[in-house]
Amino acid sequence: MDCLELVRRLTKLGISVYFESENINTGSMESELMLSILSGLAEGESASIAENNKWSIQRRFQNGTYKIGCSPYGYDAVDGELIVNKQQAEIVRFIFSEVLSGKGVHMIAKDLNARGLKGKNGGRWTSSTIRGMIGNEKYIGDAIFQKTYSDSQFNRFTNRGEREQYLIQDHHEAIISRDDYDAAQLVLEQRGKEKGVEKQNEKYQNRYPFSGRIICAQCGGTFKRRIHSSGKKYIAWCCNTHITEIEKCSMKYISNSELEFAFISMMNKLIFGHQIVLRPLLMSLRGIDSSNSMETLQEIDKKLADIEDQRKVLTGLQTRGYLEPAVYTRGNNDLLQEAGQLQRRKESLISFISNDSRHLSEVSALLQFATKATMQSGFDGELFSRFVDHIIVYSRMEIGFVLKCGITLKERLVK
Repeated sequence: MDCLELVRRLTKLGISVYFESENINTGSMESELMLSILSGLAEGESASIAENNKWSIQRRFQNGTYKIGCSPYGYDAVDGELIVNKQQAEIVRFIFSEVLSGKGVHMIAKDLNARGLKGKNGGRWTSSTIRGMIGNEKYIGDAIFQKTYSDSQFNRFTNRGEREQYLIQDHHEAIISRDDYDAAQLVLEQRGKEKGVEKQNEKYQNRYPFSGRIICAQCGGTFKRRIHSSGKKYIAWCCNTHITEIEKCSMKYISNSELEFAFISMMNKLIFGHQIVLRPLLMSLRGIDSSNSMETLQEIDKKLADIEDQRKVLTGLQTRGYLEPAVYTRGNNDLLQEAGQLQRRKESLISFISNDSRHLSEVSALLQFATKATMQSGFDGELFSRFVDHIIVYSRMEIGFVLKCGITLKERLVK
């Protein structure tokens, strides 16, 4: 799919691709059939190689011969061996001593940044970085392999028992003693209990309804919860990119109360106008005919093929000198624009067909709630999690609630 998509995008720009090994020129090929077949074969070959590599790595995990290529802070990887970096090791020891003295990870990161010390690859220190270091067994000389794994779609996940893990003790030179390491784990665990959260618990991963669900429209980053204390303390959500590199994203913070009020307003509008918003949507979803949709897709494919034929005719006329360059460019651009619109319609229809059953059940549940519910006077986190997939922040004045039923409702923020 990546191959075909990139070829189509290049073709729209008038750029041909010549595959030397397969002797395929995208500028002169009749259809994408052969390219699709060869791309599929290449994908299968790549998947086979990946499986072989996984098997090889698995064997090396088991017999203890796996060489670590990426070293944690405090070590250097030299020919697959972890060698202590004395300068960084001192900072590692300092971090563990600060934790054992009772200082929080946020304050430790703040102190390190204030002292001008750089983290891994010259980056800034964060509380999550410190927390990850405290829980890294490599600092006591051990090594746990297969902490993460990839599925068949190449999505990476944290291994929480789905795959076997391999522990090798005394794998390399330690920086921290086992006693100090165990004591640091207990300190972090105790601090978590005091805050009412547990590691690897759903509540820990999403302590607040908005956690991980606010997306910046400008940079695509997620928003992070922060406490602002200018005058009176209040909760705000800030773009992670803006926090770390303000030059890359200019999106400023949004207060928690503004988001909550916007959600209340949006839900009340749905409750009040469910008959004119949700019920017609439910009826249209129930009226979807798969056969008609497939016929529409076939018609779009036929139109796309006709446009491609027309472009070839234009190219032939221009090559023979029968068309002025300006006339050719104008005609070709019109055809490309029409093809782009058809392609977007096709992709939208395919996506809608594949998701219509899920959207149907979500719309039905939302309509059932809106029919029986009374006007909301306060923010309900469970209600938000039930019906909202995520929030898109367009600006400090406007956001969009992307509902699980597939629609996006925009709301103005009230200061």
